[in-house]
Amino acid sequence: MVSQDLVHLLESGAENWNAFRGLNPGVVMLNGARLANALLAHADLNRAFLLDTDLQHANLKGACLERAILRKSNLRGSDLRYAKIDGADLFSANLSGADLRDASLASAFLRCADLRGADLSTAQGLTASQIVEALGDDETRLPQELPRPATWCKKGLR
Repeated sequence: MVSQDLVHLLESGAENWNAFRGLNPGVVMLNGARLANALLAHADLNRAFLLDTDLQHANLKGACLERAILRKSNLRGSDLRYAKIDGADLFSANLSGADLRDASLASAFLRCADLRGADLSTAQGLTASQIVEALGDDETRLPQELPRPATWCKKGLR
């Protein structure tokens, strides 16, 4: 169960949240939180547990999600531009339609992550081995240097 106090603090804005994280830099548990459409730009969510969390259409631009646990979370249509997502666990996360331009995804675990329609065109730190484990389609935008996996479905086929 999510502590509603933590959720309310996070919803109050990145400035208040980041001040709290400065005093409490350890792991924070936000599993199952409902944060659809939340304004979390530049929030410090480093090492946060966000398992099965609804972050659909959230503004996470420039957020720090390094080593965060985002398994089975809904990030569909979210703004993750410039976010630091290095070492995060995104197993089975829904990132369809998300904007990940200029996000850093070095060592992020993307197995079964849904990247259909996502824009990763200028994402940093991605490797072919990360991408091949994710789900994508012909609308997924990848950095030029990364080959499109042959296993990815064509639009409308699944």
